[in-house]
Amino acid sequence: MTSWLPSAIALLLVLLTSGAAPEPQAANVTGSMTGSITVDLASPGAAIPPTLYGIFFEEINHAGDGGLYAELVRNRGFEDSRLPPACVLDNGFLVPPRTPHFDTGKPNTWRLRWDVTNPYPSWTLETTGGSDARIALSVEHPLHAQTPHSLEINASTVGAGGRVAVLNEGYWGIATTSGAEYRLAFFARHDGTFHGPLTAAIESADGTPLATQTFDGAGFAPNQWRRFEATLRASGTDPKARLALTLGSTGRLWLDMVSLFPAKTFKDRPNGLRPDLAQMIADMKPGFIRAPGGCFAEGITVESRPQWKQTLGPIETRRGTYSPWGYWSTDGFGYHEFLQFAEDIGADALYVVNVGVSCSFRSGTFLPDDQLPALIQDTLDAIEYAVGPPASTWGRVRATAGHPAPFPLKYIEIGNEQQGARYGERVAKFAQAIRAKYPEIKIALSSWIAGIDRRAIDAAAGTIDIVDEHAYKPIHWGVEHFDSFAGYPRPGWDLYIGEFATNAGVGRGNWIAALNDAAYMMSVEKNTDLVKMASYAPLLENVNHRDWPVNMIHFDSSRVFGRATYYVSKLFAEHLPTVALKTDVDLTPAAPAPIAGAVGVGTWNTAAEFTDIRVERDGQVVHQADFTQGARGWSPVTGRGQGSRGVWSAAEGAYRQSQNVVGFSYLGGVSAANATITLRARKISGAEGFLVLAGTADGRRVQWNVAGWSNTQSAIQTNDAIMGGAVRHRVETGRWYDLKLEVRDRTVRGYVDGQLINEATLPRVDTVLAIAGRDDKTGEVVIKAINTAARPASMTINLQNVRHHSTTGRVIVMSSPSPDDENSFEDPKRIVPVERALPGIAPTFTHELPPYSLSILRLGARRQ
Repeated sequence: MTSWLPSAIALLLVLLTSGAAPEPQAANVTGSMTGSITVDLASPGAAIPPTLYGIFFEEINHAGDGGLYAELVRNRGFEDSRLPPACVLDNGFLVPPRTPHFDTGKPNTWRLRWDVTNPYPSWTLETTGGSDARIALSVEHPLHAQTPHSLEINASTVGAGGRVAVLNEGYWGIATTSGAEYRLAFFARHDGTFHGPLTAAIESADGTPLATQTFDGAGFAPNQWRRFEATLRASGTDPKARLALTLGSTGRLWLDMVSLFPAKTFKDRPNGLRPDLAQMIADMKPGFIRAPGGCFAEGITVESRPQWKQTLGPIETRRGTYSPWGYWSTDGFGYHEFLQFAEDIGADALYVVNVGVSCSFRSGTFLPDDQLPALIQDTLDAIEYAVGPPASTWGRVRATAGHPAPFPLKYIEIGNEQQGARYGERVAKFAQAIRAKYPEIKIALSSWIAGIDRRAIDAAAGTIDIVDEHAYKPIHWGVEHFDSFAGYPRPGWDLYIGEFATNAGVGRGNWIAALNDAAYMMSVEKNTDLVKMASYAPLLENVNHRDWPVNMIHFDSSRVFGRATYYVSKLFAEHLPTVALKTDVDLTPAAPAPIAGAVGVGTWNTAAEFTDIRVERDGQVVHQADFTQGARGWSPVTGRGQGSRGVWSAAEGAYRQSQNVVGFSYLGGVSAANATITLRARKISGAEGFLVLAGTADGRRVQWNVAGWSNTQSAIQTNDAIMGGAVRHRVETGRWYDLKLEVRDRTVRGYVDGQLINEATLPRVDTVLAIAGRDDKTGEVVIKAINTAARPASMTINLQNVRHHSTTGRVIVMSSPSPDDENSFEDPKRIVPVERALPGIAPTFTHELPPYSLSILRLGARRQ
């Protein structure tokens, strides 16, 4: 990790990477799985909010433009080559103002690669048959000040049988379906030299026309922008079609705001949403929608933050917002459309407002305190637009837009992933103003990425209703830390898990990730006295542009599928009890496999060297390294996602990794099982300390990270998940340290200079977890259970304090033979729920949970 990053940011970067190259794996566990699930109907717990599960929408992975927002033309306003506000271009990078970072007070050094080389991205000029023309970006006589650019076409020759055309490829193809209608609209003007006609066509990828409309020269007026529109009906199907605008004569013509929408949008809304994606979201029955971010709500600079007032009205008046994920958003899916979508799917709206600070992981630029009153007033205006009476200033604007009734805005979140007392003080100012005018609106503080930030919360004490914690976790974390919320204090505010996902070491989102997401959601549902809301993140991914590694719903121009986690989330919302019931699980499986596999050493953005490496087992030395004779037997490997294995060599009696990179090296033929590893280590340079690698457990690398996280703490880890807690600890450059790592079965202990620093016993990941609740609407007991093992689990279900019960129920099961299985375009229903009747229900009965499965049992039963 980069040395200037705060330790929590560094922790985030670690969590988003995983593991080394292939290592020896522990043997599969065998043996029976038996146990019991006991549900006490006379011991109700907390009430479960019907709006517990929601969704989080952010403009990331082209989730909106090129996704949920149904516009088919990319760069419709010719604005995508603009630099974001307040940024300059320096040697291929966007550079923000070098002002102090809000968190650190130090000048920010962040920059972002700028890959735009075409002044009119997604548009190309085609000239055939002896035709000759030029195109250029123009700011002459703009259509609107907010969108000042247009495309100038100067056709000097139109050859017989040839053409001059500008082509738009859409978002990796314009999906066209035979028989479907498409709404075309564009603005055009000329200087008196162009006499028409202009032909608009949807063409297949090979140029075959699928739908055409010709506009004759009479509709064009010299030096005046005119709007043209038509409905095109496609005669063929092509997911990779394009839009072509062909000039029928020479001359100069300017085009702007070229738009193509499917005639059929979700709920038939104008400027609407892609029906298949919107319906998949609606089918999740979300209790709320959080938007517009996430990092998008912050901007790469405070000047580039989204501003809701600029997302209202005709599309040609919308400035657009530069997403921190590296592309322009049209703001077509703006504030009004967000509120409308929430209403259309029966969800409450949670709107995230900027607190006057840009993204902490980017530039961290901010507005001074004296500009906060205007920003707070802007937030009050946003609330008035959503819920104010039609006679109010902004309520009138809403009514004029066709919605006189209030929208379902229930929550305002102030900022995103900020930290510290300074942020908390700003939250308090916003909250005071909001509460004074809109006491019914719930106010959320967005806590830092790696836990609950007490500094911000304490500074905003008494002014917040909800704290938003984000939880991106590696594989198996959800299972190993099941019911983690039980240890949280109950401080008087509600907890919202605004972003959660199992997203490291799980491919593009495999079945074991979904099972861990299910375990995490079970933890949420078990603790609704504290946790009132939760939403997975990110929601959407256009597979042609992935900004984040694991996303719930994948799509391209014409297809869509939900990951297994999508169906898990859908099931949890569909089978949400009214109140939790006391549930106990007793499991008697075979013992899990011990830690085994190769011994090794490593670095993380550090250069270091190691010597006197000794491995002992049962009092016998099984390996003693002698680097004066070279490094025979040691094999450097590449850290997954890191792109380097380091530069390893035997030098001056030590084993040295000489670059400040992520690098691992393993000793062949020497297992860490029940071994004691001793060595000396010295940091040469770089951001952190060093790693001692101790084989694998449950398919994950086991390591002791000494002075990691920007040289601030040490911890035992499996892959990048901390086990047993981290301890504040640092090392000095150039100093030799005596290290000892003891591995006993599944327990690891790490000593520095004879002092015990870290200790952890790895919890098992092949287990059965269960929760239960009472559904007052149906009179049923709902049991949610997961089996994370490779073998079935025969479980005795005990329903205590039952007076009446049905003899049949039903069970909904999701399972797959391999934890690495994933849904895909080719096999979108590989892992989906299957429902069947469940006979033989009694106060005590036996039910088998399949391997690698989620089961939801619905049993008609009432308490005594």
